[in-house]
Amino acid sequence: MSTYIFFNVAAYGHINPTLPIVAELSRRGHKVYYFTGEPFVDAVQEAGGIPVIIPGTLHSQSTKPPGDKEIVLLPFLMALELSQILPEIVDRLKKIEPDCIIFNMLLLAPRLAARILGLRTIGFRPFHSARHPQRSIEILTDPNIKLLAHTAQQALGEVLSCYQLPDMTLREVYSEVPGLTLVFVPKRFQVDAGQFDERFVFVGPSFIEPPSIPWPVVSSSGSPTIKVYISLGTLRNNDPGFYQLCLSAFSGPDWSVVMSVGYQIDLARLGPMPANFVVKRSVPQTALLPHVDVFVTHGGLNSTMEALYYGVPLVVLPTIKEQETTAKRVLDLQLGIVPDRTPLTAGALRGAVRKVYQDESIRRSVHAIKHAIRDAGGYLRATDAIIAFR
Repeated sequence: MSTYIFFNVAAYGHINPTLPIVAELSRRGHKVYYFTGEPFVDAVQEAGGIPVIIPGTLHSQSTKPPGDKEIVLLPFLMALELSQILPEIVDRLKKIEPDCIIFNMLLLAPRLAARILGLRTIGFRPFHSARHPQRSIEILTDPNIKLLAHTAQQALGEVLSCYQLPDMTLREVYSEVPGLTLVFVPKRFQVDAGQFDERFVFVGPSFIEPPSIPWPVVSSSGSPTIKVYISLGTLRNNDPGFYQLCLSAFSGPDWSVVMSVGYQIDLARLGPMPANFVVKRSVPQTALLPHVDVFVTHGGLNSTMEALYYGVPLVVLPTIKEQETTAKRVLDLQLGIVPDRTPLTAGALRGAVRKVYQDESIRRSVHAIKHAIRDAGGYLRATDAIIAFR
């Protein structure tokens, strides 16, 4: 049996797709270590992995989610901290003696650690990405960012010299593609899919399908209602104004609504709840989705893939570029609607949901991608690919 090490970002959207793979590798008798941040120790252990806490920008979960600018700066920040975190990572890898490193393609340190120790690598992408990842670290016009980029390159050069590695630019390091990269979307959903060669395996959403739960909203009217599920994900859900808008948009006998609002807002600020709403801090999303007619979502990639796995059309309300990419794919493939948010009114949101529910062309498109997603193979195909990789 083999020993694998996962390196990942401390964020639910990045961690969750890997946990079923960890569980399946463990079930098949392999040993799996998981290098990430402290908030995910229990989840890793429950999946059968061995958690290892390591320092670093992307291994500690910040209370404030990064915006587009912060995301662009991440490669520079990771280069600046290499001299502090890379020796510890290399030392731990020497003690574990893994057969392969499986790492989030956002990360820098595991790429270099694998070079230093001559280890095989497998990448994974729980996010949208162009074929050439160096585009995400283009030097911006801001002189402060130019200085940061220059300093980051110097820091990288010092580390490469210390470990007697060939001199490379940060762009060149990020341009390297492992012999196997797992992508958690079906190829049909990938932007510019034709640019990706056989090294990229599009496995679709990676989750273990749970038993369905009953729809928790009881209709008092006795007539059919449109079942709407509303969630802004786990990071950017502190938006009481939006939730109040939803209460206004869908209050009434035509609608049956479950709304997940997260743990940051004061529920009392939302005011009285209509009888046709169930509002929770969190819900078991994949157990609920089989009942849903329309999903109002922020456009997180995991949430989008899970909805489409169950054939649920979408109303997408993105706030960052990653989510805007999801929204564009939803529009391009006729899987839902992206309402204009400047400003978004209760009437416009209600109209978007009703249109998505009634539009036959959207339903046909959703039905087609549902089968493409299920054929992609999910966590089982990902596990098979990892074990077969040599």
